Amino acid sequence: MKIVFAFVAVLVSCLAWNPVASAQVNEKFADMAGEIDLIRSVAQTERQAIVARSMILTPEEEAAFWPLYNEYRAAMEKVNDRLIKVVTDYAAQRDTLTDKQAMALMNDHLKFEQELLRVRKQYIRKFTKALPTVKVARFYQIENTLDALQKLGMARQIPLAR
Repeated sequence: MKIVFAFVAVLVSCLAWNPVASAQVNEKFADMAGEIDLIRSVAQTERQAIVARSMILTPEEEAAFWPLYNEYRAAMEKVNDRLIKVVTDYAAQRDTLTDKQAMALMNDHLKFEQELLRVRKQYIRKFTKALPTVKVARFYQIENTLDALQKLGMARQIPLAR
């Protein structure tokens, strides 16, 4: 259970979730809600600080960017809730994983990826209405870098299927 909690904790921190709403998790992990909320809060604060340091915005751009950023992160939180469900389902089934369960998990992960892409496309349009396109590109570079680091952290912690 310690190994499972470790990779669930890494996943939660990587996704930078907001503590306002807990993700749907496999019932085996329901007792970890407090820890998950704490990790979410810290990770979201760290992510926002990185974005704030990395974006070069005028005061007018900041006024337009931050409310939209908060909206974007809330949308991403909903999408990322799907991933935590996939990972906790995998963690709960890993030792007894059947072909049918593996296929369901892979399909659920693909649905997560599709929704992630849909939200990103939707918000590119919104951000380009508020900021110059070059600054939107900078923001998405920052997001892509943070996401790549998150995926690496997850990949290093989640054991391969048996």
